[in-house]
Amino acid sequence: MTMRAARSMAALMLLGWALAAGANCVNLNGRGYCAAPGGMALSHQGQAYCSAGQCVIDEFGNLFCSPYPGGGAVRAGGGFFAGPGQCLVSRDGNAYCAKQPQGSCRQDAGGEVSCDGGWTREAATRPPLCQ
Repeated sequence: MTMRAARSMAALMLLGWALAAGANCVNLNGRGYCAAPGGMALSHQGQAYCSAGQCVIDEFGNLFCSPYPGGGAVRAGGGFFAGPGQCLVSRDGNAYCAKQPQGSCRQDAGGEVSCDGGWTREAATRPPLCQ
């Protein structure tokens, strides 16, 4: 095997491992930070943050995230909301998040929202710095 082929194979193995692990990583000042599977890693205002779930940032730079692995987060009515599953903002401006982990929400033509396992609306949290 040539050196080039060995490097290509190593790169593919590393990529496969990262995808299998569900890695979500950021590079900050030459150092890599990765969130847990289902989480979100992001660079924000010069810091690396790792959250269990999805994050949202408002126009003032406030960052809030779902504390649930793979959970959703939205901003609605001036607040940040999260849940174990996907979140959406309905036409009336309210936040709805699926109670079922990894679940989804949908809104029908009449404006009625339904979510897998019912819905919840909890306060999103500020994420911790990555370790």
